Amino acid sequence: MHNLTPDEETDQLVAKARGGDKRAFDRLVTLHYDKVYGQALRMLRSEEDAKDVAQLAWIKAWKKLDSFRGDSAFTSWLYRITTFTALDCIRKRDNRRETQSDDEFLENAAHSEASPVASPEQLRNVERKELQQRIDDALAKLPEKLRTALQLREIEGLSYEEMAKKLQCKTGTVMSRLFNARKTIQKYLADLVT
Repeated sequence: MHNLTPDEETDQLVAKARGGDKRAFDRLVTLHYDKVYGQALRMLRSEEDAKDVAQLAWIKAWKKLDSFRGDSAFTSWLYRITTFTALDCIRKRDNRRETQSDDEFLENAAHSEASPVASPEQLRNVERKELQQRIDDALAKLPEKLRTALQLREIEGLSYEEMAKKLQCKTGTVMSRLFNARKTIQKYLADLVT
């Protein structure tokens, strides 16, 4: 697959994988694993959980490949699977133990080294990379419920109703979490706009 853009290569690999070509699917995993893992890590803030979610997301993607219609990019479809798999993990984790206090969360998040994998374009653009890092750091400081709500709205583009259904709460709770998340993020990034 020479002289193809990454998107074109992905499209060709998806077509082959949908035909049952496991080697093509393995190549998709190789190409996009870091992005899937990074998405899971940003949501879960745990390397171990992120590895589990990334693996589960790829298994689900293989099993559901026939349902991928190409209406959106394969990576968007894959990120949606990853997000919902991570949400399931968060729900199970919350059921296993009581949620830590905000102070404990902020303390742990401050020492976390999770960041998205930089693309070649980001490496060429240091300012953009630093800005992204600041945003990721600010997201990491948010309590999990606020961070998840913000990601579902801003990254996944879900409606308030879809979010309420996914998060198993009322629409008003979703709106409140979003308001608090945005307000907190603005506080963390205030020096960028002054």
